[in-house]
Order: sequence, then C-alpha cells, then structure tokens
Amino acid sequence: MNFIRTLIELPVFLIVIVLAAINSDFAEFVLKPFNLHLKISTSVLIVVLFVVGYLIGRLDGYVSNAPLRSKLRQHKKDNKFLNKEHEKLHKEHEKLSANFSNLRENFENIKIKEREDAKKMMKDRFKSLFSFKKK
Repeated sequence: MNFIRTLIELPVFLIVIVLAAINSDFAEFVLKPFNLHLKISTSVLIVVLFVVGYLIGRLDGYVSNAPLRSKLRQHKKDNKFLNKEHEKLHKEHEKLSANFSNLRENFENIKIKEREDAKKMMKDRFKSLFSFKKK
C-alpha cells in the first residue's frame, strides 16, 4: 500500500513544485475585519496550501481509520489469548494421548495374561479328565 501511495504522491509533489516555480508573482490579501494587508509570493502560497492540505488529508485518514485500528488491537489480544489456550489444550492432549497409550498397553497385557490363564485352565481340565482320582 505504501508503494502505491508513493507512486501517486511523488508525481503530484513534482507537479506542485513545478507549478510553484512557474508562478513567481506576488499576491496581495486583505483581511477585512483586521484591516491587514498581506503581500505573499504565489509560489510560497501554493506550496504552503498544498502542504497544509496534505497534512489535513493525512490526519483525516488517520482519524477515519481509528475504529479499524481498535478492532485490530482487539483481534490481536483475542488471538494471543486463543494461542495460549491452544497451547494449553495441546499439552493436555499429549498427556491424555500418553495415558491412553499406556491404558491400551495395559489392556493388551491383561488380554494376553487372560488367554494364558485360560490355556492353563484348559490344560488342567484335560489333565483332570485323564487322571485317576485317588480316594
């Protein structure tokens, strides 16, 4: 955006300077209520009025963008808060994921142990079928 603004401002500044250099006459102004006579060079008047207009325009642009800057600041605060919340939830997710993997591992170990116990029980039953009972 600054590049485009500079691209527009530079030719305008050059045109105003050339216009001011060409007009080197004097102009006389009379301020009626004070009865004050001012004699000013036209080139100086052109440059001064252009600079004043430029500054007023920049000030107007600054003031008109105040709500946008306020919203931007609020969005930055919200974004910072949400980033902290995201980091906290990410850490909690990692803990829960680690706990879940440990639980899954324990579950697999218990399953294997139950299978082994079931096999052992079956062996014992088969042995008891073919063994003689002592009285």
